[in-house]
Amino acid sequence: MQTLNIPKRLASFEKMQQSNWKTQILSFIAKQKLQPSYEEYLSLNQALQQGDEPMDKLLQWIMQNPKQHRSWFETALYKGLDHLPHEIPELKMFFEQVETPPAWVDQNKMQEAIQFTYRLGINSGFVLRDLSLMMGYLFPGFNQPLILTGALNKQANKRLAETTKWWIDITEPNAFDRFNKGFTSTIYVRFIHSLVRHHLAKSEKWDSETWGLPINQYDQAMTNIAFSGVLLLGVRALGILPTKKEIDSFLHFWKYAGWLMGIDEKWLVNQEADGWRFLYWMTFAHPNPDETSLALGSSLSKEPFERPYTRFTEFNRKLAYRQHLSVTQFFLSRQKMKKLGLEHQTTAWFAYYLLARNVLVYTGARHSQKLDEFLQKNGRQMQKLGFTLYQGDSLQLASMHQ
Repeated sequence: MQTLNIPKRLASFEKMQQSNWKTQILSFIAKQKLQPSYEEYLSLNQALQQGDEPMDKLLQWIMQNPKQHRSWFETALYKGLDHLPHEIPELKMFFEQVETPPAWVDQNKMQEAIQFTYRLGINSGFVLRDLSLMMGYLFPGFNQPLILTGALNKQANKRLAETTKWWIDITEPNAFDRFNKGFTSTIYVRFIHSLVRHHLAKSEKWDSETWGLPINQYDQAMTNIAFSGVLLLGVRALGILPTKKEIDSFLHFWKYAGWLMGIDEKWLVNQEADGWRFLYWMTFAHPNPDETSLALGSSLSKEPFERPYTRFTEFNRKLAYRQHLSVTQFFLSRQKMKKLGLEHQTTAWFAYYLLARNVLVYTGARHSQKLDEFLQKNGRQMQKLGFTLYQGDSLQLASMHQ
């Protein structure tokens, strides 16, 4: 019998089959068993050791002549294949693939998802920052590339600016049209992931026996779910109840975003329950929080003190610091906050304010078209304003397009 090559980070199949009252309740809610079948376990194991084959193959060609080939890649990305000095098969093969959306893409759903995103306003930023990102830091497998590439020492506002700039780019109208920023930003991020994977995989500092492949399929898929499924859970907790249609459109949007990012379709979800299963598996595919969780969590919590407020700077920085801690505390336990190096608050006051406000406003918007239109317009303005708080002097660094 062939011996399975399993990274140390992944628990045994037998351990993942364990059940208790919590898993039974969650399985009932999800209407499916949370534990993986043996076939799914093998697929999970493979995903931890698998990268982005099309982009990784293209990167091998780029590395044959890094300066010239990268220049041609960027020309093809930002201007098109027609602007290359001659036909280049490697670039032609890759771009013909990513320029052709899958047959399942529904443009109406994509537009509906963007409108829903705008209506969320500042709530999306709080959930993505204070729940999705903070929770992600509790799983050290995500943190390893940050450590070994030196990003751990980068200011938290610059890390947030990079991610938020991409998020803003892809949530603009028609963002994924071929030469729009959403498309080019996503392919550029995909290229950077492959470049990091290439360098770390051959580095003596990378422990492949423990972590598998850097920025692997499963970790990328879970990041995608953090932007979609986790956000949906978070906004519900803050008093916003999406309709079935909004949920369907939102998940569809992120399914295509994940596909364009190079995630295999089997890890892209159509239903929330599928995302919940994959999230449950995370607890078995990552070790317990460690010093990297503490360092990244603490750094992110202090990010407000780097913001370039123009008025009442110190007051606004301290207020924002307390607001974000409040939201994180609302979602995470005292023990998890401690593992992230976060200061526990007396009460999650700001989260409860958002909850009360959202119940009132979003319930009203169900019965008022004018209020709903206001939420979309004002919500987008607030999302872009949030980006300016992160970017500071890092606009060029944060921009993922030319």
